[in-house]
Amino acid sequence: MATNTSAPPIGFRQIMIATDLSPASIRSLPYVVAIAQRFGSTVFVAHVIPLEIYGVARPQSMEAVTKEAQAGAQEKLAEVVGQLREEGVEARTLLGEGDVGVILSEWIHEHHFELIAMGTTGRSGVRKLALGSMAEEMIRDAECPVITVGPEISGEAPGLETILYATDFSRDSGHAALYARSLAERGASRLIILHVRVPSEQQESERALRQRLSELVESRADDPATSEVVVAEGKPADKILEIANQHAADAHCHRRTRSWGHASTGEPLRLDSP
Repeated sequence: MATNTSAPPIGFRQIMIATDLSPASIRSLPYVVAIAQRFGSTVFVAHVIPLEIYGVARPQSMEAVTKEAQAGAQEKLAEVVGQLREEGVEARTLLGEGDVGVILSEWIHEHHFELIAMGTTGRSGVRKLALGSMAEEMIRDAECPVITVGPEISGEAPGLETILYATDFSRDSGHAALYARSLAERGASRLIILHVRVPSEQQESERALRQRLSELVESRADDPATSEVVVAEGKPADKILEIANQHAADAHCHRRTRSWGHASTGEPLRLDSP
């Protein structure tokens, strides 16, 4: 499969940070700033007040509980927006109330977001979205890329100097190639193009595999990014992380799968394309 390198470059004109306002859920903020500055994006900081907060409230106190929840959320959203604007990023807020997954899905379609950013929790080798399983299912089916940032990230501004794109040569993996190339081009980053050889490919030479990788993301004469192809052997998930650590990759680009959301917590920023 070859990527159509003549296609228009990928852009992230509108980005949504989906947050429950916990520290974990806004851990993606420095990465979003880095991407928004590269692409001139508008960032929407989105929060849904879940209906569960009214579970123990008396009917006569519902109005007071609602006002308090809305005021608290607006204050925290304003803080995040303020941080984005201090970095020169255009930012807005979205505040809703109800089913988190349903409302986030409505916003994604209404505003035509081209990138969704979220934080994840978990340090035992399995990532979970800070917003919970319902939001995870909704995000898994999103038609735009999703970036997730794990709990091991320091919160310092990332350079995104090295981007790792891992592919299994499937038809859908070409989407991730386009996003990886676009990120690398905008930041004059180094792009590592990786394939982990599986047993069925043992008859194919490493030279042939490297050629296939080179054809996926072809460089142009005016392309400021540099690229390197790598062929490895082993368990894909472990080998991808190993190669990323060897090259000090700041971001990983993958094709999204149904097992998305269960990645290693050792990854930094992860971008999953649809």
